[in-house]
Amino acid sequence: MKDEGRVNARPPLWVSRPAMFVIAMFLTIVSAFAQTGFTFLEIPVGARESALGGAGVALVSGPTSAAHNPAALSRSRYTSFAAMTTRHFGDTRAQFFSLNIRTKSLAFAPHFWGTRVPDVELRDAPSLEPIDLFDVTFSAVGVASSWSLNEKLSFGATIRYLHSKIYTESSEGWATDLGGLWSTPVKALTLGAAVNHLGNVNSYANEDVTLPTTLRLGGAYDYSFGQAGNLLFTAEGDAVNQNTPNFRGGLEYRAPEFLALRAGYVSGLEAQGLSFGAGLSYRRFALDYAFLPYKEELGEGHRLGFRIDF
Repeated sequence: MKDEGRVNARPPLWVSRPAMFVIAMFLTIVSAFAQTGFTFLEIPVGARESALGGAGVALVSGPTSAAHNPAALSRSRYTSFAAMTTRHFGDTRAQFFSLNIRTKSLAFAPHFWGTRVPDVELRDAPSLEPIDLFDVTFSAVGVASSWSLNEKLSFGATIRYLHSKIYTESSEGWATDLGGLWSTPVKALTLGAAVNHLGNVNSYANEDVTLPTTLRLGGAYDYSFGQAGNLLFTAEGDAVNQNTPNFRGGLEYRAPEFLALRAGYVSGLEAQGLSFGAGLSYRRFALDYAFLPYKEELGEGHRLGFRIDF
């Protein structure tokens, strides 16, 4: 089953069937391919990018670009702070925080990226009451950097410390991203490429864990209607660990002031397809929302993002 990744480490035997079900539900939603761990890294960051089907490798979106293509960070006009919160199913939550510190041709973006599945029940035998409750946590703390060679070409790199814990079992390690962004001679057309999650983590529950190393290629075309606003087309293909690629794309209409409307689609995932969203902006403040109707009776996802430019 191809959904959004699947950890190749088996849950410990002491995790009860209800606990295993909760964890499996989470991994089903966030997984795209088998034989990978730390699958939370495959969840698109940013409410704007999420509403556009997760296609963000060719977008300049401020601090959230640290999770898609670090090369885009130096294309931002301002130093910015961004925060995003995500609700998957039940009480499963994810957060992203980043500060993009912008200079003339350089940018640095320290960031935190994490997911938590709370109150998983622990049992050692069938019973009405669990022995204990515990949280399943995944987190990444890192710094992304970007350098604009000129107005057309920029490069970026990221390094992150990764940590995962299920009850007493844990895994940790390091990963890096590399990316490039090119404003082509075709007016308003930008191409982006990135390799995400290169690195290693230690074994989890006596099983080796492979990071979801991802190759991403895409483009964005921003067409202006003058006083009627702008229409953005974005699309990309991505493949995790030499598996069959997924294709993502979206449309964004931006009014001359305040409002943006978005829709997207991702192919090849049994748990996700369409996505929708909207954005409000006023001066240097922006608020974005994405709605993801999951398939397979998994409910729906909501992502809310906030950005302030300094």
